[in-house]
Amino acid sequence: MKTTKRQYPGNLRGITGFFMAPFASAFVGMSMSMLMLYFTDYSGIDTAMGKTGYAVAFGTVFLMLTRIIDAVDDPVQGWLIDSSKECRFGKYRRFMFIGTAVLAVGGIMLYAMPTAVKKNPFLLWGWAIVGYLLYDMGSAMSNITAALLQKVTTDAAIRAKLAVALRLGCVIAAVPAIFYATIVTIVGKNGNLGKAASQTAVILIMICCAIEWIGAGILKEPYLEKENEEHKSAVNFKEIGALLKISPLWVHSVGFLIGNMSYGLAAGVMLYFIKWYFCADAATGTVNLVRFAALSGTYSLITLIPNFLSPFFTTFILRFFKTVDRSMSGCMMLISGGYFLIFLLNITGIMKASPILLFVLFFLIMIPSGVSAQFSVLLTIECADYAEYTIGRNMTALTSSIYNLTQKASSAIGALIPGALLIAVGYSVNEETGAYAGELSSLPRMITGLSLILALVPAIMALISYIIYKNFYKITPEMRKTMSEELERRHSGQSKTDEG
Repeated sequence: MKTTKRQYPGNLRGITGFFMAPFASAFVGMSMSMLMLYFTDYSGIDTAMGKTGYAVAFGTVFLMLTRIIDAVDDPVQGWLIDSSKECRFGKYRRFMFIGTAVLAVGGIMLYAMPTAVKKNPFLLWGWAIVGYLLYDMGSAMSNITAALLQKVTTDAAIRAKLAVALRLGCVIAAVPAIFYATIVTIVGKNGNLGKAASQTAVILIMICCAIEWIGAGILKEPYLEKENEEHKSAVNFKEIGALLKISPLWVHSVGFLIGNMSYGLAAGVMLYFIKWYFCADAATGTVNLVRFAALSGTYSLITLIPNFLSPFFTTFILRFFKTVDRSMSGCMMLISGGYFLIFLLNITGIMKASPILLFVLFFLIMIPSGVSAQFSVLLTIECADYAEYTIGRNMTALTSSIYNLTQKASSAIGALIPGALLIAVGYSVNEETGAYAGELSSLPRMITGLSLILALVPAIMALISYIIYKNFYKITPEMRKTMSEELERRHSGQSKTDEG
């Protein structure tokens, strides 16, 4: 029986390209969630400054400042990309190549600060802000796979398949970032943890950037010949205003911001909680590094394995809930219930005996959490479809920038709230040995605060997200069908695929 050859982007080339394309942005993005831990425990800022508690204050304020930068910079980057002209090499692919290089420079600057910089507050702030600006610029330009996916096909089945490839690529790229604390602890336990942290980050950033460049080279991008004729000018304020008025986009953005914040908060405190609750001697502040490496590695596996499994649950969950938005709300309800259970076990003292219960429940939570990440990409693409369908102009990069901003905001809040707690207790760690260098009497109070942020607050956030998606997202199946048919009609006849 003769088989029909699969066409791009649903063939092996398309799947491979979309799998490799997010490597740099996914790894460095995940690394940003570890940046607070790097500042407080590995950077050596307190030692260089000679001030206890300066590192945690710097990290908290810096992360808050970066969200202000994101709020301005991300939409501007999206506007520049959407306003750029079509070219045969690829409108989006060229930004992926440039952005990946810029991303590498910014990420390395943040994780490899010279000692002279860390000694001077002005140099420290200047270096960190420049590094973050480069990271943010590179992230916006390189992390546009959603825009490329929206452009290459309107077929829902192929989009779902490529979204799985994207998700798996993000998961694989995030593996070394997820195991970052474990790797650093193992490499530096008999030497200097701070140097191990910087060297590990630099090597991994370079590897992931090389993989993303290869992925961008594999991908093909349709060349829309009439696009430059129909839209000779840049995206104007009227079109941006129309985009910002689109209800589904804001419902999804707010819903995902709050829902993803539940994971951001839990992830932001988990390693601190494991380190000081299960691995530290409260009387001396010393940390059992071997136990911490083992438990942080176990936590990393618990985070990782569900992310590998989640793409295989996506089809089942989508078939059960019928639509993407209902699937997203269902995932949020499951996540909320899991965090509430962790909270109950903690306040009753049951979890104190062993970290096993914490790890098992977090493992179960991570399955719907991983699935929701795929649904969030599909909803973002659907919002971009809706914008193009109603406004008449493709503004996928701007749409994606709003989505990316919610991701960054949720991860930053996941660091800011714990950061405020750590500032309050005067948190400080010796970067060489990992021992607590602050006031030991504050450790019990810090652990209590971490336990609340670990479970109760995330449970409430996920519940609010469930309510938002269930009650306010209004794109119906009939509207989806109409949009897909109309966009297919508009794109047909003017698309030529770049073979390079």
